[in-house]
Amino acid sequence: MTKIKKILVANRGEIAIRIARTAQDMGIISVAVYSDADKNALFVKSMDEAICIGGTHASESYLVQDKIIDAAKRSGADAIHPGYGFLSENASFAKRCKDEGIIFIGPSHKAIERLGSKMGAKQIAVKAGVPVVPGYSGEDQNFDRFKYEAGEIGFPILLKASAGGGGKGMRIVNKASELKEAFDAAKREAEKSFGDGTLLMEKYFSSAKHIEFQIFGDTHGNYTHFFDRECSMQRRYQKVIEESPSPSLTPELREQMGNASVELARAVKYTSAGTVEFLFIPANENQEAAFYFLEVNARLQVEHPVTEAVTWLDLVRLQIEVAQGMQLQFTNENVQQVGHAIECRICAEDPENNFFPATGELLYYQEPHLPNLRYDSGVMTGSEVSVFYDSMIAKVVSFSEKRESAIAHMVHALKKMSILGITTNKDFLVELITNPSFVDGSFDTKLIEREYSSYKREVSENVLMEMAIVATIHDFLDRNMGHSYPPGLLGWRNIFYQHQFFQLDYNGRELKVEYTYLQKGKFDFKIGENKFSVETGENHKNLIACSIDGHRKHFFIARNKEDIFVQHPTEGTFKFKEISRFPEPGAGDSKSGYVAPMPGEIIKVLVKAGDKVQSGKGLLVMSSMKMETTIEAHADGEVEEVFVSDKNFVEAGTVLLKMKE
Repeated sequence: MTKIKKILVANRGEIAIRIARTAQDMGIISVAVYSDADKNALFVKSMDEAICIGGTHASESYLVQDKIIDAAKRSGADAIHPGYGFLSENASFAKRCKDEGIIFIGPSHKAIERLGSKMGAKQIAVKAGVPVVPGYSGEDQNFDRFKYEAGEIGFPILLKASAGGGGKGMRIVNKASELKEAFDAAKREAEKSFGDGTLLMEKYFSSAKHIEFQIFGDTHGNYTHFFDRECSMQRRYQKVIEESPSPSLTPELREQMGNASVELARAVKYTSAGTVEFLFIPANENQEAAFYFLEVNARLQVEHPVTEAVTWLDLVRLQIEVAQGMQLQFTNENVQQVGHAIECRICAEDPENNFFPATGELLYYQEPHLPNLRYDSGVMTGSEVSVFYDSMIAKVVSFSEKRESAIAHMVHALKKMSILGITTNKDFLVELITNPSFVDGSFDTKLIEREYSSYKREVSENVLMEMAIVATIHDFLDRNMGHSYPPGLLGWRNIFYQHQFFQLDYNGRELKVEYTYLQKGKFDFKIGENKFSVETGENHKNLIACSIDGHRKHFFIARNKEDIFVQHPTEGTFKFKEISRFPEPGAGDSKSGYVAPMPGEIIKVLVKAGDKVQSGKGLLVMSSMKMETTIEAHADGEVEEVFVSDKNFVEAGTVLLKMKE
């Protein structure tokens, strides 16, 4: 057995911290590598040592094998853990580690070559007698071949990147006329995300579930699975909520799918952690339940904590032990699924703006210490969420004896968790996990697309007025009681006990808040025709205790310039914008302009000045946090001027091009 003394973690964010935690528990020194964009990140501070590898994009840092290997040698690390994403499923990197005498904590490069490719994995599954989805996974990557095969399979079809996962390089194609554009976009995204534009094509099922099995193997010929995970709650092919066990499987189906997973692992002599993914079609009055092999993720998964919660195993520890040559002591025969666990992914994105990524500083971040909960996070108060990497900032895991209790724990945790300063999907997750289809287990992979395609959060008038009052009090305290923000915005009157007003914007709706400070923390408020008697209690920079008409509540709050974030104790987080009473000089009219909906990089400009376009035509392609978005014309017209070019970085709200009026 080889004893590992120092591990270099070739990843970032929450998974880097997760790996380091287990390494440190085992008495192993942890080493971080970090890009220029991550120099102040929490994961860098959480490790014993750290080495800067420069760059900002992953292609300039975490995906550069030379930099990772050099950092391992400089630090004296005898092993590298790749986490997930980046180089975790790169066979050439795994082989290079072996050639350099560095232990790669993951499957062998041969197994990655065979299973890491979706095409190769399908061929192995067919030989093993595992059902596969009808499709094309051949070497001929010409568009004409894909066009022919799509006709044979029948629309709708799904294009997928052979070399990766996470929804990158995936496109649904409903008819032949859409195929060329989707083919080009999927190939381009696959090349950017994984360095490999190879695609495969599968029959697309409009209603199905996504269920996966955690597999494990060692170098002594032992192969097992650690049960299933339900991953059907997805958006743009990326998992949003995962749980174990799946509410959809009978014991018989669980055994069949588990056995098939182990046979795939055995066929390639798989070592370390991996995941076998299946498309599951539930039984109905016309057919029996069926499952089809999708792919193997030859690495640790984002959702591995739910398996750990119901098996009481530390999968990272098992990975390290197997990498040291130890024999697996656990199998699905001597390990049980106990209770139920659910994981929610907290992402910096705006559910009310087509889930576009959000960036900025976390002004206040707090994880509530509650029973039956686990947090895997990569941020803290003051952390910067940049445009360069994935939008996920944390994972929340709840566990209990029964599924309904795990749901209740999760709802409570999400409501109490404070994330102020950027927009996240936290409140949206509360709606998802309490959706009747999720509660009864009947949901499928299309639930979000079907029920939340034009999502707008419903807010009661009373709650909105409560939040506006709290935002106003916070502003008052900051400007008059020596708190953190300087006075001097337009319209402020310095005699604070006179009648005042404060104008706020909430999602395009203007709120005029009138108030008078009386004495000893007491106020009279008026919003429209509604009057309130308000009294403040214990107040800190990020906490306000407030009684509104005798009803006392505690609110978390943070402010960045004109943006004010307020968290209600039960109704989620609200973002207000203070409105100046006088317009800024020279403010432009952008009615005929197209603006960036998010910060990001211009991948490709599709039009030029003078082009006549029809409604729905793509104007340019943007990328942010590894997600591509096409900006489309919302009306017929002629392009007057284009203000950006390929490879430009832009902030949200930047005018990209202008149409003739």
